[in-house]
Amino acid sequence: MTDLDLQKIFHKLFTSQHSSNNKSPHQDPNKGITANSDFENEKFTHPPQKITVKSIDDSVFKYDTPLDKQILEASGINPKLFNPSWLKPGLEFEPQLPELKERRITDASGDSSLAEVFEDGALKINLDPNKYRHLNQIDIDRFGRRHSQPMSLVDVTVTATDMETGSVINLGTEVVDPIRGTALVNLKDKLDAISTWSLRDRYAIHVETSVSSGSTKHVFESFEEPITLIKPLRWGSQHVGDETGNDLIYQEVAPAAGSGRIYRGRGGTDFLHLENINSGDVVSFNGRAGIDPAEAADLGRQAFYGGTVFDSLTLSNGDELYLQGIERLRFSDATIDLTPNLDATSELQWNTNVMDVPGAWRFNTGSNDVVLVSLDSGLRDDGSGSPAFNAEIDHVDYLTEVNSYNSEHGHRSMSLMAARHDGTGVAGIAPDSQLWSFNAKTANQNGIGFEAALEQTRERREGHQRIVFQGGVQGDWPWTSDGASTREEVEAEFAASRPWGFFAIAAGNGGGQTFSENDYLTTVSGVAEAAVSYDNITSVGALESGLRTDIDGLINATDVSLATYSNRGSNLTLVAPTDSWAMDVDGTRSWFDGTSASNPNLAGVAALVWSENNDLTGGQLREILISSAMDLGTGGVDTTFGNGLANAESAIRRAHALEANQELALFWDNNSFLA
Repeated sequence: MTDLDLQKIFHKLFTSQHSSNNKSPHQDPNKGITANSDFENEKFTHPPQKITVKSIDDSVFKYDTPLDKQILEASGINPKLFNPSWLKPGLEFEPQLPELKERRITDASGDSSLAEVFEDGALKINLDPNKYRHLNQIDIDRFGRRHSQPMSLVDVTVTATDMETGSVINLGTEVVDPIRGTALVNLKDKLDAISTWSLRDRYAIHVETSVSSGSTKHVFESFEEPITLIKPLRWGSQHVGDETGNDLIYQEVAPAAGSGRIYRGRGGTDFLHLENINSGDVVSFNGRAGIDPAEAADLGRQAFYGGTVFDSLTLSNGDELYLQGIERLRFSDATIDLTPNLDATSELQWNTNVMDVPGAWRFNTGSNDVVLVSLDSGLRDDGSGSPAFNAEIDHVDYLTEVNSYNSEHGHRSMSLMAARHDGTGVAGIAPDSQLWSFNAKTANQNGIGFEAALEQTRERREGHQRIVFQGGVQGDWPWTSDGASTREEVEAEFAASRPWGFFAIAAGNGGGQTFSENDYLTTVSGVAEAAVSYDNITSVGALESGLRTDIDGLINATDVSLATYSNRGSNLTLVAPTDSWAMDVDGTRSWFDGTSASNPNLAGVAALVWSENNDLTGGQLREILISSAMDLGTGGVDTTFGNGLANAESAIRRAHALEANQELALFWDNNSFLA
């Protein structure tokens, strides 16, 4: 809507009541017009001279805000003077009135701009269910009898006309239930946002709803509205980070360059520097007006795009920014922290920062429906025959005898995954998930064996619980560790767990000084090899950091490399950090290394992702972890880093999108979403 349109409104508002044949009963020609008898002292004969008229256009129109409120906001008029009859259209006003009614074609992202859509985004078509409730489908059977039943499906056909070139693009026809009220249109690879000297293009979107009977098509309604398509900038060093801390840059540019940006910080503590922009220039952040530092870490209303969700930031200059993996927003006047109120001990943990776990903690810190199961050395004897554990993991449910060799290997693994956030020791990745533990070793070590632990877990699992196993085992011995089971029986348990189980298995420490496996450069070890045959099993290599640095109080890696001892090869799935702080029974914080530290790090991330959406299968969870991973080394999957380094925030955002709106999220599959 334009300023001229609003002037027409005010012409109607302030002149229609001057008609000599239609005077208000409370009007005195000598004293001006009164709006009603309750406010007789509020009088005027013409529009107030100090009214500030704001333009209402498609990009800012609030479709869920009453018309009277919008006119009041746009005009600045005293609400006491508002007359509801002014909303009734007149001859000179009627052509503009539909502009103020609810938009029926909107950006499906859910961000703050209804009629501005990022290229490759989606449209939401708003249908009026009341127009379809009376529709019936009449059939005549072979005896000539008529049968009537409510019509539940209609065809929704959508086309787009480029308002610069006039070219028409068919966006497809969907069969939808109109009573549902909405239909989604996928724009991926269909419309181009580039117009003359601009990365913005205007399209007229035309919608037609119909049903067909034989060769006859019955059209119910047809409507058209404009949208602006924007090509977002999302490439280059200023827009995409890596596994280290990065400084990403926003600069205001000429309107012709476009007003959409996508920033992905990825791993590490990342800053987005908004040059020459004050925090007061923020119009909205995640659906809230302005940006409040105290609430900035709250998720608010996330924006859907590229099969995932983003933080959305709108500036007063009209620029719209989508953000993932950004920990700090640095304005000219303030720096705003987007991470939740972190456990102080996590500040020292390069392992959580390199995997972007603090960003994932904005979504959850685990859940009771997701159980972390440690297939490891279990717990040692406290001296009285009972298992010994530190208070950091006192929620553990220990299911076997204590180990006979005084090992704290399993204890350290569990602390990485699930240590409490209590300001001491270490901060586990998924502290609010359940924690079960087995001494999955041989009988002479008081263990029950790998297959028996899997069987007990399956039998113990309840309802919709999801189970994340960390296997700190390597070599072939676990296949038959109890002396009774066979490899086939272990694999049968793997297969049975596919709907509800996920495994993070250590790739093995076959190289380096130990050099225990001649083929460690070409294959992972033992049970980890099953990752090739089972889509819910992940082999995990050990990622070391080089020098570390403090970024705003958080320890970050400056570079990473695969540990020289770590097994690798074409069957390596992912890598995760080793050399991580872990807890011993006596409260000592110890340095935990080897691939034995990497797989519990990945298991903790998997628990966060599954806690966000436990409708996923184990295979779907692995797909998401692989597709969201940060590529290291040569481009794409390789034999050194597999599919890359696990990225907790990116993975959990995909899971959140699938849980919140699966239809919209699945416009991009688990192997192609934007990460």
